[in-house]
Amino acid sequence: MFCQAIAGVTGAIVNPIEKGHPDVIPPEGEYASEEELRNYPVGLEIKCTVGNITKGANLRAGQPRINSLEGITWQAHHQEVEELLGLVWDFVQSEHDFNYPKVTGVFYADNLTTDDWGSISGTVGRNTKVTGMKVSGKEKMGQGWVALIDNPQYKNLYQRILKFSI
Repeated sequence: MFCQAIAGVTGAIVNPIEKGHPDVIPPEGEYASEEELRNYPVGLEIKCTVGNITKGANLRAGQPRINSLEGITWQAHHQEVEELLGLVWDFVQSEHDFNYPKVTGVFYADNLTTDDWGSISGTVGRNTKVTGMKVSGKEKMGQGWVALIDNPQYKNLYQRILKFSI
């Protein structure tokens, strides 16, 4: 939904193939072949995470994760992601006494390298290949913070984890 919203505001389109990279591309990408869309030369990759939760936290759907958040890691299917808009979300209390999923932080880096990504797991069998962002990439993302929820608990923890200041 976020990709669709970004595409709508910018006049871009969501990459029409599920495994396409990047996620949001210029409108002329609509006429590209599936092979071209797998690694289109321009656009914006968007990744979302709820973060790394304390092992054994036993959280249920709808419960806020902030008190159990130990880290923030974005994942990708390959190490070639150089430009990333990274979202962090949590279940946040609303005025209706219900916890809704809400974007709590938005971060951006356009200077990521393959060294900012870990080794790829899931390379055998039917597993999905995935790589997690290393500390160097997380610090780059933190330096490019875009928006934060107006809540000191989130702001302070995100600043500590991603090593940035406001």
